[in-house]
Amino acid sequence: MFKRLIIFTLFSVAIAIIVLFTQKWYIDSVNGTLSYSINSIYLFHFIAFITIVFSIELLSKRLPDQVGYFYLASVFVKIGLFVLVFKDTLFSDSPLSFLERLSIIIPFFMFLVMEAIYSGRLMNAVDNESKSGS
Repeated sequence: MFKRLIIFTLFSVAIAIIVLFTQKWYIDSVNGTLSYSINSIYLFHFIAFITIVFSIELLSKRLPDQVGYFYLASVFVKIGLFVLVFKDTLFSDSPLSFLERLSIIIPFFMFLVMEAIYSGRLMNAVDNESKSGS
């Protein structure tokens, strides 16, 4: 259980670091500026990722048939918390530039895909265990 979680988390951290530094490099190369901290966006998504993946792992032991529903619910909660935490950035008087909007969307979808991959693989593993145990 925890071995799978740690390995996937380390893999996700490596991808996130590569994407973050690539994104920062691109912003600097086009002399762009952001009105918010991109590090805080990545930190929020990483904390949410850890929380969701750990919760899904624990839930799969108790209620393996409910993992998919929990994942879907957690995505909506994550979006709601993101809007709540970053409401000043998202709903400021000045509109966000294309670069700023892109810098919000990239980490969101990157972590969303990693959460979906983890959840899907976990559901397949649980399903295979239940089939082989019967």
